[in-house]
Amino acid sequence: MASQNIYSRKISPKEAKEDFIFVLKNKLPFFPPIGTNFELSNENISREVMVKSYPCTCRGPDRPHEHYFISWKGLEAGDKIEIAKDSESKYNLQIKYGFREVFD
Repeated sequence: MASQNIYSRKISPKEAKEDFIFVLKNKLPFFPPIGTNFELSNENISREVMVKSYPCTCRGPDRPHEHYFISWKGLEAGDKIEIAKDSESKYNLQIKYGFREVFD
């Protein structure tokens, strides 16, 4: 069973292309309120980020809803991320890199 102090997911091609981490609606309470800055750190990188939302009709025009995300550049499809909550305003991002082709 996953800890309540960790949010994890596998990065989709859309997330990688558009530089964001999708946040599931039922996991919103793990993060500060939408639009509130918090620190997200990965190794030597620390950024002020926030959970943002955008309107969507992917379920059809009669079922409008919101999608939630955190902007973060440099992720690729297949990467597995874990965000651990250190405090109310500090979170740590761990990236387990998926398959990436290396050309010499």
